[in-house]
Amino acid sequence: MKKVVLILISLVLIYGCSAQKTLESLSKLEFKIDSVTDFEMLDISISDKKELGDFSAFDLLKLAPAFASGNLPASFTLNVAVKNPNTSDGVSDYLNLEIVELPWEFYFNDKRILKGNISEPIKLHGNSLKKIIPIKISLNIFEIINKNNINQLLKTVLNYGGKNPSTAKISLYVKPVVGTIIGNMSYPERIKVVDYKFSGK
Repeated sequence: MKKVVLILISLVLIYGCSAQKTLESLSKLEFKIDSVTDFEMLDISISDKKELGDFSAFDLLKLAPAFASGNLPASFTLNVAVKNPNTSDGVSDYLNLEIVELPWEFYFNDKRILKGNISEPIKLHGNSLKKIIPIKISLNIFEIINKNNINQLLKTVLNYGGKNPSTAKISLYVKPVVGTIIGNMSYPERIKVVDYKFSGK
């Protein structure tokens, strides 16, 4: 009986130590907004356009009624870079993490627009290898851009979704959940993710 108790205590200590190391590793994760790609409005690609002249007459005929209605569906991929700076010792594998959930909130110009989560786990290896997490954003363009002239709206859209788009007004709040041998562990607080620096460590 004593041997069984000692074994159980040893297992608890081992698992507890491993979980603690995993949590410490998780707290060092770094996040940054990398880019916006695949921007579309009404299935019209914006990513390959730089100026108003790049829109065809057919594009404008398609966009005009939606603009007039105030409902202009748009979608794009927000690419978030994440780094795991933990350095593996070649023996332990607790520095290789798996994010099982990543609840996120998308903000534009400091206004929360929508929220979501990743669709599948993300494996992160140590040694600061950058991993890109693609987050699909779908919204009514009027939620983030309010212009009463279609040309003004398209110019603004090109700034955020055309060639060389700006992500300066975009931010993301995330709260990673990592898988461990004793269950899932949630990051203690939300991380604000921006485009000009890595956040979270």
